[in-house]
Amino acid sequence: MRKKTSLTLDEDSIPLARSRAEAEGLDVGRWLDRAIRNEAARGDVDVIAEWEATLPPDDQAVLAALDAADRHDLDAG
Repeated sequence: MRKKTSLTLDEDSIPLARSRAEAEGLDVGRWLDRAIRNEAARGDVDVIAEWEATLPPDDQAVLAALDAADRHDLDAG
C-alpha cells in the first residue's frame, strides 16, 4: 500500500532522483521507495556479517562451505 508523504531533500538530490527514476522508467516516488529499501537491506547485510564474524571458527567454516555451494549452484544454472 502506498501512502502520500512529503520529504525534505538536499537541493541536488531532487534532480538526481528524477533523472535516475526517468532512466529506469519509474516515477520518483517508486524510485525513492526502492532506494530506501535497498539501503535498509544493505544495513541488514552488514549486521549479519558482523554477527557471522563473532561465530566460532567451526561455524564460520560451515557458513563458508554453504556459501561456496551456493555460488557453485549459481554458476551451474
